[in-house]
Amino acid sequence: MFYMVNITWPSRFSVKIGRKYIEGLDKSFPHVTRGPVYVTAGGEGIKGYAVFETEKGCGEEGLKGILQALSPLLDMEGCKFTLEPVLPVEETSSFVGIDR
Repeated sequence: MFYMVNITWPSRFSVKIGRKYIEGLDKSFPHVTRGPVYVTAGGEGIKGYAVFETEKGCGEEGLKGILQALSPLLDMEGCKFTLEPVLPVEETSSFVGIDR
């Protein structure tokens, strides 16, 4: 199972929230591998994207670890994040209308 974290925060809090974000991402979680992390800046401030993969059969445990690591961000002014399960395109071809 893959999970994508999308996070945004105002530029004026960049250093404070950015440090917490990196601290959370640097933690290791049982049964979880972190993929690449991307950051961009624009009209809404700073945006970060990270993908995590949990070992087969360990999705719930991995999700708890990811949420625990990133939960300090919930108390930070202006910070918003979502965590969504995502699938690789190879696993979705049949229900998005692409036959392979």
